Amino acid sequence: MKFHFQILTQGRKNLLNLLKPFELDQLNHIPDGFRNNLVWHLGHVIVSQQVLCYQLSGLACTVPVDLIERFRRGTVPTGEVSLKEVNQLKQLAIDTVERFKDDYRQGIFREFQSYQSLFGVKLQGIEDAVVFNNTHEGLHLGYVMTMRKLLPAN
Repeated sequence: MKFHFQILTQGRKNLLNLLKPFELDQLNHIPDGFRNNLVWHLGHVIVSQQVLCYQLSGLACTVPVDLIERFRRGTVPTGEVSLKEVNQLKQLAIDTVERFKDDYRQGIFREFQSYQSLFGVKLQGIEDAVVFNNTHEGLHLGYVMTMRKLLPAN
């Protein structure tokens, strides 16, 4: 699992590095042909990892419930995200991974509710969730890489 956690950590760092050069209005901009914006993808990967790993294990998520409601699967941006909220998401992107690694090492993930993903695979345990989450985050990293090329210049 050590390697899978390295992928998760590096993927989050890569995502944050891609978002660094953008101003708030660019992070909130929804390019033509897309339903979401750059900051939504950041919030979505954080929330999805929480739902896939904590919620399916019968544990409380480590992020505020309002974030889960705003960024879970099927949501779209409902308004502009503030600079304070962007900074909170950037911090959570790192903090949630570190907490997750610690929680995993402590063995708190004892139960798991199997889950049929939209990707077409069934998750049977926490290890499946970690591996699938990395695939999911890679998909959203790809969206961010594409969308950033379509943003208006500042």
